[in-house]
Amino acid sequence: MSTQLRAKDVLEYDILVKIKKEDVHILNYLLEAEDNTMNIRSFEGDFLKVIAPADTVIDALRLLESVRNIVDLEVLMIKPNEGSAD
Repeated sequence: MSTQLRAKDVLEYDILVKIKKEDVHILNYLLEAEDNTMNIRSFEGDFLKVIAPADTVIDALRLLESVRNIVDLEVLMIKPNEGSAD
């Protein structure tokens, strides 16, 4: 997992997560408890794309890490969002 977090001109980050498609609904339920931290978007190939505002990206990563004992997932990459909501 590598990126430069907190670039001044970055408003949102994409977080790519390796997770089974059948486990996404469980992850979604768990994330609903943390309002406005991140949003689940869609699959990019085999990986789930989650988007987080720059000011909550660290909290989003911590939250994803904390649910690993419930849902089998791995954060693969964090990158600045290029303005796409896809």
